Amino acid sequence: MRYASHQPIRGRAAEKPGPQAAPLSVDAGSPLVVRCFGGFHLEIPGRRLDWTTVRPRVRALLRFLAAHGGRPVHREIILMALWPELPVGSGIRNLHVSVSTLRAFLEPGVRRGESRFVRRDSESYLLALPRTARCDVRSFEDAVAAWRRTVGTGQRGVAVAALREGLAQYAGDLLPEDGPAEWVVAERDRYRTLAAEAAATLAALELEAGNLAAAAATARRGLEIDGFRDDAWRVLAEAHQRSGDPAAAARTRCAYDQVLRTLGVPGPARAA
Repeated sequence: MRYASHQPIRGRAAEKPGPQAAPLSVDAGSPLVVRCFGGFHLEIPGRRLDWTTVRPRVRALLRFLAAHGGRPVHREIILMALWPELPVGSGIRNLHVSVSTLRAFLEPGVRRGESRFVRRDSESYLLALPRTARCDVRSFEDAVAAWRRTVGTGQRGVAVAALREGLAQYAGDLLPEDGPAEWVVAERDRYRTLAAEAAATLAALELEAGNLAAAAATARRGLEIDGFRDDAWRVLAEAHQRSGDPAAAARTRCAYDQVLRTLGVPGPARAA
C-alpha cells in the first residue's frame, strides 16, 4: 500500500510530539529541511518553531503530509487516517481547522490562499517543497528510482551512487513517534524493505568490486535494518573470508544458521 494511491487508509495517528519539541532557530539562508526517517524534524529558514503551542492532531497532520514527500494527498485519505471515528462532515471541518492552524503556525500572518507550504489542490492537500528543500523521503524515493533504472543496463557506477544516496537518507524507521498507527505502518514496512534490499544489493556490488571493508559494513547495515536478508548474510560471510578472517566468516555463518533455525529452516550444508 502506497500513500500515493487514493485508497482510504484506516487508522489513527498517535497524538504525541516528535523529537523536535524544543524551539529551533534556523538561519534564514539555509534550505528548508524535512526529515521523516528515524524521527520527524522540520527546519524552516528564518523561523523559530515552538511545537509546544501546536495541538497533537495538527502535528500529526503535518507529519502525515511530510511523509508523502511533497505529493498531494486526497482529503478522504487524510480523514480516514486522522479522523476515522467522525462522520465525514465533522472530519472535513476538523481538517479545515487543522490546515488553517498549521498554516498560521508555519507562516504567521499568512492570508487565506497564500500559504507557501500547506497547499490545497482541488480535494487534495500537500506540503509544498521548493526544489532547494532537503526531504529525506523524496530523496530516498529518487535514489531508489535511479537505482531501478540501472537494472540490466550495466551502469554499475550509477547504481552504486544511487544506492549509497538512498542509504544515506534512510536514518531509521519512518515516523517512529507515530507508533502503530495504521496509516504509517504499511509505508514504514515498505521503506524498511526497500532500504534493506538497497543495502544488500550495494554490499554485493562492493564485494564484486573487491571493496571488502565496504561490502562488510554495508551488509551489516542491511542486517541492522532486516536481520532476515539471506543475501546480506552471505555477502558478509564472504567479505570476511576474502579479507583473510575465516574466524569472522565462521561466526557470521553460525549467526546466520541461528537465524534460519528461528524460522524453522535448516541451515545450509557446510563443506568439510
